[in-house]
Amino acid sequence: MNNRTTGLALAALVALVAVGCSSASGTSHPGAANSAAAGEDTTTPPVSQSELHRRLLTSADLGQGYTEVPDSGKQRSDVGITGCPALEKLGDSAQDGELAFAVKAKAGFAYTAGSTGNSTLGEELHSDTPAKLSEGTRALFKAYESCPSFTMTSGTTPVKIEIGSASAPSDLGDERYAHIMTVASGTSTTVLKQVAVRTGNVVVMLTGAPGLVDAQLPAAVEKARSTG
Repeated sequence: MNNRTTGLALAALVALVAVGCSSASGTSHPGAANSAAAGEDTTTPPVSQSELHRRLLTSADLGQGYTEVPDSGKQRSDVGITGCPALEKLGDSAQDGELAFAVKAKAGFAYTAGSTGNSTLGEELHSDTPAKLSEGTRALFKAYESCPSFTMTSGTTPVKIEIGSASAPSDLGDERYAHIMTVASGTSTTVLKQVAVRTGNVVVMLTGAPGLVDAQLPAAVEKARSTG
């Protein structure tokens, strides 16, 4: 099963922008990432589809106020990017299979217990050899780093995205990547945090309201590395 690497970020983003998260102002520069550790076994094969699904967060893991949003199962084919050549090029490479990951699982949640209204949290898990995950995820976030702003279209709707700096805890996983996305569509502005953590042969990505991502990231990484 092949998946576009750019879809790692944009599929979750399209869904979350449609629902809406917390509002705030933009920031300036994207977060940095660590490279694969020297001496790490980078040839471990990916986990199975059923096993990867087992490692997704559930509403029971997240606690009070979270409700799982069922996946429609539909693939968006009308998402495009302008104003960021690196992301556009990466999308073409991924489509050719150059940066495809072997296995993918995803889940989405609505959070209604916050003081700022309804928020959302999306999780994606990807599995492949650690070497392929490291290369592909690093390439994706470096592409974002090269473009402080760009426009994404979903259907005929233009969405302006600004990328700002963010961080992930240094004690999580083998590699960590993070940034803030300030998303403007019409008169609405939404701030999302996106964090990817590679732990062995699994990449965990959370996208959503910054407070929700920060609160749930440790649990997501812990479950993603679980073997039993």
